[in-house]
Amino acid sequence: MSLPNLVVRFSSLGDVVLAGAVTGALAPVVFVTLRRFSSVAERLPGVRAVVALEEGEGIGALVRRLPPHSRRIDLHRSLRSQALALALGGTWDAIDPARMRRHLRVALKTGPARPLVARYAEAAGVEPAPPPWIAVDGPRDALLVVPGAQHASKRWPVEYFARALTPLPGPVIVLGGPGEERICHGLGDALGPRAEVVCEAGFQRTFAALGRGRACLANDTGLAHLCAAAGVPVVGLFGGTCAADGWWGERCTALEHPLECRPCSRHGRKTCPIGDWACLRELAPDRATEALRRCLA
Repeated sequence: MSLPNLVVRFSSLGDVVLAGAVTGALAPVVFVTLRRFSSVAERLPGVRAVVALEEGEGIGALVRRLPPHSRRIDLHRSLRSQALALALGGTWDAIDPARMRRHLRVALKTGPARPLVARYAEAAGVEPAPPPWIAVDGPRDALLVVPGAQHASKRWPVEYFARALTPLPGPVIVLGGPGEERICHGLGDALGPRAEVVCEAGFQRTFAALGRGRACLANDTGLAHLCAAAGVPVVGLFGGTCAADGWWGERCTALEHPLECRPCSRHGRKTCPIGDWACLRELAPDRATEALRRCLA
């Protein structure tokens, strides 16, 4: 049996998920990531084993736990992944991080960098596979909604989510991660007894919820990518970031309010640079309702 390929992507959730576009073609794969994303990496196509960096663990300890492997591919190009490359030595294929292009995109509003999936495929030397990359089973009977995001400039108002979902029938599952309990339960309370809240540190209940997803309404965050990777049509909401700078599958719809100030950051901001939050405030709930109706049809 041939030795597996070593693929490295430590974080974040959405970027680990997108590695599924290339892991199948690289099979078998040993995937290196942070412990909190290991259960996601285990579900990617072609992944035989996951080696997780534990909290507080050094690169040297990680190196000692790596199994024999052949080719080495760095899909992160971070200080941590480069430290791993230095410790292991040998020849590596690495992603173009496109940092300058991404900085210019924000500062001068130039065109977007090449999509991350395209840069993954270039580093791996394979053709990217279309989703779904994560297999889930379920009745596909519920609307999924992701109201949280790490940065305020990515968070559509919770009351807008409630207004968008109220006209649509059926059960709703509100998805979130650590620190998003207040937002998720607030939306769950607004939607009433038809809403179930799944806000967890891991992904066990989240994977079960994905199997129930008929469609998803989500901010620009990692859980949205996870839904899309599981084959759920996603209506993505973009405030300070732009859909053109990310990845969205063919079954996904991006909603955004065009403004000259967008994008205002690479990953999101705590505050609006000009103070009016128009990118989020002017994105009307009825647009999301109609987009979801099209997905459900």
